[in-house]
Amino acid sequence: MADFAVPAIAAVFQLSFTYLLTFENPLDEREWMVFSTAAACSCVALIWRRAAPVAVLTIVVLVNGIGQLAVGSPDTLIDGVTDAIALYSLAVHRGRRHAVLGGFGACAVVSVTSVPHLEGGPDLWSDVLSNVLFYVTIVALGQIRRERKARRLELTARLAEAEQERRAAAEAERERLARDLHDVAGHHLSAVVVHSGAAARLDDRELTTGALTVAAETGRDVLKALSKLVDVVGPEAGDGELKSLLPPLCHGLTRLGIPVSLTVEGRPRKLPPEVTTAAYRIVQESLTNAMRYASGAPVRVEARYTSSALEVTVTNDAPGEDVAVPALGTNRGIAGMQERATALGGTLDAGPSPAGGWSVAAVLPTTLGGPRRGPGWPEVLDATAIGFCVATPTILAFALQEESILQGWSLGQMVLVTVALFSRALPLWWRRRNPYGTLIALVIVDSIWAAVAAQVSEALLGVLAVGFAAELIAVYSVACYSRKGRPTWPAVLIAPIPWGVAIGSALAIDPEPNEPGAAAFALVFGLIAGSMFSALTFLPFWAWGKAVAARSRSWEINALETMAARTGEAVLAERHRIAMGLRGTVFDHTSRLVRAAEAGLAGTVVDARAALDVVTEQARAALVDMRELLDAMEEQT
Repeated sequence: MADFAVPAIAAVFQLSFTYLLTFENPLDEREWMVFSTAAACSCVALIWRRAAPVAVLTIVVLVNGIGQLAVGSPDTLIDGVTDAIALYSLAVHRGRRHAVLGGFGACAVVSVTSVPHLEGGPDLWSDVLSNVLFYVTIVALGQIRRERKARRLELTARLAEAEQERRAAAEAERERLARDLHDVAGHHLSAVVVHSGAAARLDDRELTTGALTVAAETGRDVLKALSKLVDVVGPEAGDGELKSLLPPLCHGLTRLGIPVSLTVEGRPRKLPPEVTTAAYRIVQESLTNAMRYASGAPVRVEARYTSSALEVTVTNDAPGEDVAVPALGTNRGIAGMQERATALGGTLDAGPSPAGGWSVAAVLPTTLGGPRRGPGWPEVLDATAIGFCVATPTILAFALQEESILQGWSLGQMVLVTVALFSRALPLWWRRRNPYGTLIALVIVDSIWAAVAAQVSEALLGVLAVGFAAELIAVYSVACYSRKGRPTWPAVLIAPIPWGVAIGSALAIDPEPNEPGAAAFALVFGLIAGSMFSALTFLPFWAWGKAVAARSRSWEINALETMAARTGEAVLAERHRIAMGLRGTVFDHTSRLVRAAEAGLAGTVVDARAALDVVTEQARAALVDMRELLDAMEEQT
């Protein structure tokens, strides 16, 4: 549907806006025919922009260039629409080399075909600069979209991998629980049935007392073992934060007889989901290896928060001499941990410790920019935004000859204004990393500019007005790139302050009002009214940023947090499920067995014999229920 809808919308846009642009100087019949033919050919070619982006861009650029030369009017939208769509598709569906060459070719053709309509050098340079900024922006947006699609595919694969790991962990935990349940409860309860049955048949007082004593002790041991078997070790960590995920993991092994200590240094903070997932997986794999190759040896887990990284260390002592150590595996676990650390730009070292045990040490950066080195397309887009916010007011201020805003200004004054515009736009470089800081810096600079310009030169207010895009970009960045959970709506109220200052200052210096306090009232009124009306302009850009964040960045963050929160949930779920099955059946019968044995020991001979029958009956019932539970677990596996 989009393959046809986008060209149709582009055609309507070109025709309608060309009609409006040429309303005062309308095109003749031949020019309309040439324009319509060129626009139609370009829009039809866009249908295949996904399947053959290189060929489509070539056709569109050539058709538009020929059409522009044939029409001979600079007021048409032959170029700048369909070629931008074709170039964006090329940047999305092809690599960096094709995107850069395509952008260079489109910019060159458009610049050359516009030369006949330009007047003098300033017009030429301003046109070329505008074209360069425009097509670099298109290429950067397309390449960022391409990287984002690749990122989504990677996250989708990682989610699938996490689901497979979850299922494997659930199956492994189910098998462990079934084996331990059979070994712990099955053996003890079977012994109670045999011993109690023999004592009941022989009808000997001492044997009956002994059988009840053994039954009570064995029942208590079974209850204790079953409780330990399905112990979920405290509350579940559902928020996906490392400080909530590590204690259950470490203490769970402690409950299984492996002494694990957890030490956290530094100030714990919310980490990027990728770091949380990687850190948990590294600790989990290290503890699994320690349990397998150094069973019973103490294990120390250390997590250290630094200003720019999370340092995780897992060290186990050497196993005891009487502990059988299995042969080493394939090192896939260590390789997997190293891959996780490397993917985040971190490091992981694993090897023997000085004390004879084993140590795993990982350093995971907490300020992620991906494995990319040097500036990427987001930085190119930021530099283009700065260039646009400097070039646009500079061109309108000085390069339009008779229509320039600042006519008659000296070269030195032009340089000062240009430097001021560059300094004003420079904070946009940090708009992704510190969006609120960028907005506040712009607001402060523009407020000072507006107050001074109102006193010195109203023409400078015009220069500030045409640089209005900087605040729009800053508001969009706050809505799109602010940390999750931080309110972004104040940006809509902060950004209009400079325009309130401009209007208020202009009203305050108006010589008309002579009443006392009139200037102050005009300043306050202009500040409030200007800010309120300007806020309506910023609102759509704030909404745009929120929509982009919800559609792209939030999806990635939620996917990563889902993987982090799922970590270990399969094991907990299996333990909960088995615990529920045991509590309604085996636990209940074993508890009754213990109470009956204790009552028989405290009563008469008749009570003891009756209690022996109850003990045997409850032990058999517990065995039957346990067998049904084991059969159900086997069927599910």
